[in-house]
Order: sequence, then structure tokens, then C-alpha cells
Amino acid sequence: MTLALHKATVPGRLDEASLDLKAGEITAICGPNGAGKSTLLSVMAGLLRPEPGTATCDGSPLATLPARSRAQAIGYLPQNAEVAWDVDVKTLAGLGRLPWRASQAEDHAAIDAALAATDLVALAHRSVSQLSGGERARALLARVLAGEPRWILADEPLAALDLAHQAALLRTFRALANEGVGVVLVLHDLARAINGADRAIVLEGGRIVADGLPQIALSAERLAQTWGIEGSWIGAPGQMALSLS
Repeated sequence: MTLALHKATVPGRLDEASLDLKAGEITAICGPNGAGKSTLLSVMAGLLRPEPGTATCDGSPLATLPARSRAQAIGYLPQNAEVAWDVDVKTLAGLGRLPWRASQAEDHAAIDAALAATDLVALAHRSVSQLSGGERARALLARVLAGEPRWILADEPLAALDLAHQAALLRTFRALANEGVGVVLVLHDLARAINGADRAIVLEGGRIVADGLPQIALSAERLAQTWGIEGSWIGAPGQMALSLS
């Protein structure tokens, strides 16, 4: 399974982005504010159509995929997701099952698994309006996970979470990748990216300026060129920290 872009352009926001993502990997999209990270993710989700350029999923243009097929393949979590109705957490997660029209047993199993993965079982019957910011962020992610997509595209999924839930969520993403799901995360925390991702893509001014192993794409030289910071990575692989000069 692949998710690919070829010279995808969104005028003023993304400039000829080309990439070929493989399922079973965690890809981190990094870059300074305004670099085009959210735009890139929206194009990969099929929500923004590149002009010019193409976006494909398993070789099929996203622009021509029926909405239901696209929703089954790609689960998208925007940075500032909205909840239209004040439903309880379990009902919200259940909305992720709408593209499938599966049996009740299959739906319940998927919803329960999503709530467990996001540590929301105890809050299943609490209204969304009564959740904290971090709990709400996890509930929105549970909606994505309940849909059992082949690709998960999440924009800053760790931003509102405490450290324990960040670590737990990254373990969940790793388990999903090990099962063959493609996971693409916009991350500002470069330590999380270099330690937890299989691949890192760095954007600057709407262009992809680095793409590869995180230790290479997020090298000290790249940090200086793109973020304008002087520093070095210290520690063993998987436990690296950024030491600023």
C-alpha cells in the first residue's frame, strides 16, 4: 500500500512536493511554523487538490476515489478538529465507523478497541463538552482509530496530551505500523520525531528540503539551516535529546 504525491502544488502554500510513503512505517512531517506541514497533510488526505500535481493512494488518484472509499482508506485528524454535536465519547468514536456499514458486532469491537487505545474506556459515557482539552484530543483520535483506516494522517496529535499519554499514543502508533498501517504525523517535537519515526520529511517555505532517516533528515546541519538553531543530538538511538548551544 502506498500514498504518493507527484509535484503536488498548492499556490502559496506547497511547491512541487513529491513523495512515496509506504504502509507499515511512521513518518514524521516537521518544519517551522508556516512551512506547509498542514497543507501537505491535507493534500495527502485528499481534502486539498493540488494544482498542478497528483495525489494517489495505491495508484488511484485521490481526486477520483469515491468519498466512502477514501474514508475507509485514510483516517485524518486535523490540528483543530471540531465536534458538531455534544455527544458522549463512545458515540463520537462510533462516527468513525460510518464509512463501513459493518455488522453491529464489528462496530462495537472497533469502537471498544479505539477507546482502549486512547485510554478513554472510563470516560465512554461522558459528554464531549465535559472533557478536558487532552481528553477531547484523545476522543477525536479515537474516532479516527475506530474507522480502522489503512492510513492515519494526524496533525499535531501529541500537542494537547500530557507526557504519559504522549508516550502511550506513540506506542499505539508503533503497534499499528507493525500491523501494516501507514502512520503520518505532523510533529513539532523533534526529539519525538527522531526517536519514534522511521522516516522524517522536513518542509521549509512549502518545499520538501529533507526526506529520509530521521537521524539524517533532522541532522544538526538541517536544524541550523531550516530552524536557525545551533545544537546537537546526544544520547543513544531511541533516547536522543537535543542539546542547544
